[in-house]
Amino acid sequence: MYTVRLPGGQFRNPDRMYKKLINKVVSRTRRLRSARRLRSLIEIHEPALTRLGTSYGGWTLPISKVRSGSTALCVGAGEDISFDVELNKRGITVVTIDPTPRAKEHVARVLASANGGSRASINNSPVEFYDMQGFDEDRFKFLDVGLWNQNTSMRFFAPRDQNYVSHSIVNLQYTEQYFEAKCMTLRSVCDLLKLDTIDILKLDIEGAEHAVLKNVVEDGPRPSVLCVEFDEVGNPLDGGYMERILDTTQMLKKAGYKFRHFDSSIPNALFLQYN
Repeated sequence: MYTVRLPGGQFRNPDRMYKKLINKVVSRTRRLRSARRLRSLIEIHEPALTRLGTSYGGWTLPISKVRSGSTALCVGAGEDISFDVELNKRGITVVTIDPTPRAKEHVARVLASANGGSRASINNSPVEFYDMQGFDEDRFKFLDVGLWNQNTSMRFFAPRDQNYVSHSIVNLQYTEQYFEAKCMTLRSVCDLLKLDTIDILKLDIEGAEHAVLKNVVEDGPRPSVLCVEFDEVGNPLDGGYMERILDTTQMLKKAGYKFRHFDSSIPNALFLQYN
């Protein structure tokens, strides 16, 4: 094995470097093509939108739906719940859901900072911290369960890079490490929390969004705002990923939702109920 010296240090195995570069190009090209196709499906250009949270963990939603007294379920916390916090600060009751141990620890640190503890870092950043001014813990609840299409226990498979926190029921990255956790349907979560309706549902669930959304459409409750990350744009299970995404968007359309916005850099989609 020989080395290739680049500015700033040495890198071993140039073949591996080349493969990584090719994979990056392929991934970026796939994202761009997918984004163009999904943006072409956008049906409406109203109402006006706003974005809450960080560039990584933030989401876009209608200004008119950011209403005090409403309820949001944010599924998939990771180590950036800036969206959840900003919703809470605007008078919205937030339920954050994630069974991942690191996510649970992160939420505990954020809540500790809200109670006078040291500032909580967002996504382990040395410079970016939560602004907890206006946060009300009485409007916040955390559930360490997974959201799925049935009430059962499921395996959550680890990402290839252990620096990342998000685990996947569908094993997006084809890894062998996993943990098991209790999972519930949206209907069961709402029954547990005694919620009749949901105003905002955010799904960042690493490929499980298709099965979960089908269950939501069939069994409810149907939120008026759906914020969905289509994770397969970045980590496709196979060549049929785009067909799965299009099938899900078509299912939502038939259920009375309209495609309002797509953020290609994440990639996050916004659907609004128009019954």
